[in-house]
Amino acid sequence: MYKLTYKKRVWLVKQYKKGIPISKLALAQNIHRSAVYQIIDKHKEYGFDGLKDHKTGRPETKLNKNAEIIIFDIRKRYGYGACHIEQILKKRGLGISHRQIEKLLLRNGLVKPNIKKQKSRKWVRYELPNPNDMTHTDWTYCPFTGKQLSVYIDDRTRLITSFGLFSRATANNSIALLKSAIAEYGKPKSVMTDHGAQYYANHPNAKQENTEFR
Repeated sequence: MYKLTYKKRVWLVKQYKKGIPISKLALAQNIHRSAVYQIIDKHKEYGFDGLKDHKTGRPETKLNKNAEIIIFDIRKRYGYGACHIEQILKKRGLGISHRQIEKLLLRNGLVKPNIKKQKSRKWVRYELPNPNDMTHTDWTYCPFTGKQLSVYIDDRTRLITSFGLFSRATANNSIALLKSAIAEYGKPKSVMTDHGAQYYANHPNAKQENTEFR
């Protein structure tokens, strides 16, 4: 189970209003039925605004104007960084963390952001430069047909190169769709999948008979 985006929560509510059963909606998004009920209850109480993500954690402490003036003065007069300013303020009896000082200086354009401190995203969509550099694929349950849906999509262009509805999600069906995509758009350099049984032999004693996904 994973956290749903705002768009997916809205989609769940709209499908529920159309009369789609809770069980099918839960299967479509790979979540528990109780999670669907919680989303619907939030919508009933707060509307679509209640489905939006809210910032978690401790609220940011706002500095008073006098403290800001002192920090600006030290920065402009001596050019000190946040850590050095923090030590000077401590000697003056002001307990302000260097993180708060740095945020204040950043907001006012007095320092440049430290790129090394910024966390890089684990995965960036549209990252590969050319079409057919990579194709993504996965299986999901389709609540409208009651069948298993598989889709192949190009990483760069987001073009759906192949898709199909099947009674079962199997390796043979996955390979058939891959061959269909290759016949229409050419062979991709790589295919990204999860480690499901449709792509890998997960049993420790099993043999990998289908080698297309190796």
